[in-house]
Amino acid sequence: MRTWIVAAAVQAVFVGACLAQPVYPVTEKMKELLKKNESFGLKKYPISMWNYQSLAKQGEHFTEAEMQSLADAGLTVPQSPYFDPDKPAEKAQMLKMLDWAAKRDMKLIVCDPRCLGMHEKAGKPPANYAEGVKKALADFGKHPGLFGYFIGDEPSGEGMEALAECQRIQKQLAPHLHSFLNHLPAMGPDWGKFLDQYVRLSNTDIIGYDRYTQMNSVDVQAGINTYYESLRVYREASLRHGVPFWNTLLSTGHYLYKVPNLDEFRWQFNTTLASGANGIVWFFWYLSEPGENYRLAPMDEFWEKTDAYKHIRRVQQNFHKTYGDLFNRLVSTRVSFYPEAMGGGEAWKPNDLVQGLWPAYEGDHPVLIGEFTDAQGRRYVMVVNNSQTRSERVLVKFPLKAKLYSYRYGSEGKEYLFSDGTEPKDGHVEAWTWLAPGQETLFRVELAK
Repeated sequence: MRTWIVAAAVQAVFVGACLAQPVYPVTEKMKELLKKNESFGLKKYPISMWNYQSLAKQGEHFTEAEMQSLADAGLTVPQSPYFDPDKPAEKAQMLKMLDWAAKRDMKLIVCDPRCLGMHEKAGKPPANYAEGVKKALADFGKHPGLFGYFIGDEPSGEGMEALAECQRIQKQLAPHLHSFLNHLPAMGPDWGKFLDQYVRLSNTDIIGYDRYTQMNSVDVQAGINTYYESLRVYREASLRHGVPFWNTLLSTGHYLYKVPNLDEFRWQFNTTLASGANGIVWFFWYLSEPGENYRLAPMDEFWEKTDAYKHIRRVQQNFHKTYGDLFNRLVSTRVSFYPEAMGGGEAWKPNDLVQGLWPAYEGDHPVLIGEFTDAQGRRYVMVVNNSQTRSERVLVKFPLKAKLYSYRYGSEGKEYLFSDGTEPKDGHVEAWTWLAPGQETLFRVELAK
């Protein structure tokens, strides 16, 4: 039955193939988003992590070797430990960390107490907040290894207004920097309006949030559904405002959230990417003092690398070595799910770009399709195995005479001709691909004029 539905849908779209758009109409908001991505000055896709350590307690561990360890894991814009700028030794160490980051084409989100979001009263930061920011800028503001300053986490009510003002002040004082603030996941039907208000108040360059239910150990499917709901809400806000969005994913087991395995790390990374996210953050990286049931962070309480570190490194280095900075130059145009929609999103239906989709072994195997464009209107299709546990062989059908370009490990964004469109089958250009759980494949599709 599933095969018949796909075949019928493909036939319906094929009749209307004359509506195909060889060049996607890039909107002004899309252009603004891509311009902000470019302003970050990163040579690779933005990947960060949460860092709750301090130089006062764990400073001996934050060496150049540790910065290299972060680079080896594929991080590009890590968060610094906290420090006291009034202590010369800690300030000097932070400057060294910025040097080490810049040496590796990385930038730091610095946790400087003078730049943390502050709430005094009536939704306002302290009157002297800007003075503290100016001092931090005098110390680090021109360093090439500085991405921006950390503002805060999950604001609400008057606190949200105060932290938004803190972010606006920082942008006014240092337009070349990009402060980072993290929001709650989508909480209710009006969350998009909350994000609209925050973007207007803050003049932020990034809409960040966290969501961990995709790693639920109970109510697994419900958790995946809420994961995709937040991705949808934040993607929509991002496109409305022309502001990139970053999603925080789970790297450390706690509460009812499991410790992810390799397939689950890959699934989190690629489903977030296909859903249009412009950056990824991991919660969290260092577990120096175990508490409650927090366990097996990438770096454990003995400052040793765990399997989580190795899995993240494998996923992210494979990504960098395959795509380079390509995704810094792409913006999402469509996200759809096969065979059923998730998170209030769109069920996949054939369009002028993807005209057929068939998981060969299980006809109802879940597949996620992310469609993208670049500033020139060139079109891309990302196909992700949306199962966390099962591999699948997927057939993707593209329009007649479409040229397909693909990417391979080691190409770092260089594309290769996959099909010149001259050998169609059943009126389409076909691409077969085996996908492990959470694995992706990406095509640039050049439609016939």
